[in-house]
Amino acid sequence: MEIPPEAVLVDTRPRAAYEAGHLPGARHLDLSVPRLRLREEAELKALEAGLTDLFQELGLRSPVVLYDEGLTSRLCRTAFFLGLGGLEVMLWTEGWEGYATEREEPKPERTETRAQLRRDWLLTADEAARHPLLLDVRTPEEYQGKVHPPCCPKGGRIPGSRNAPLELFLEPQKVLERLRLEPGQEVGVYCHSGARSAVAFFVLRSLGVRARNYLGSMHEWLQEGLPTEP
Repeated sequence: MEIPPEAVLVDTRPRAAYEAGHLPGARHLDLSVPRLRLREEAELKALEAGLTDLFQELGLRSPVVLYDEGLTSRLCRTAFFLGLGGLEVMLWTEGWEGYATEREEPKPERTETRAQLRRDWLLTADEAARHPLLLDVRTPEEYQGKVHPPCCPKGGRIPGSRNAPLELFLEPQKVLERLRLEPGQEVGVYCHSGARSAVAFFVLRSLGVRARNYLGSMHEWLQEGLPTEP
């Protein structure tokens, strides 16, 4: 992978792995955990302001190259937040390991970068509810409501959604044929917390599909008391 010389590097691995050795100049950032309610315009504005603070504090500016040990949901959800805020993001999933020799954490200079949400990357709950092509990338058992995480009161899926387990996206060359999708088509994706669906999002975007990620996913959907199937 060719890295632009002006790129900012971001390591999304666990903190212990980062401290054991990272790429020179790389910041550490993991946004795989935050769960945000994003239904109202005020909540979207608050996210935009929060991303602006993050960008400026970490000295982030385009392009940003994020790396991890493969195409992990941790990598993709973190990259999704940065890209959603308007930064140009690139994912580096292999070939960087031999250069991860730095142990000292950099002290980046603040930037004046301001976030500007890419609304065409995001689905809110209300948009997901009426989206004509919404893919659930969880396991078939989760999709069918047979299992659910302890944080959720029940299982189920968003009405009208189709199941497309994450494993399908690990062979990108077969995704369009298997899911009967075409470049330029708009597709919504979701999972439990917007992490696995972020993986699907980046795979689909790389194939020319206009993917949009429902970041709140089933965790938010159930918290809001919205209807489910089956």
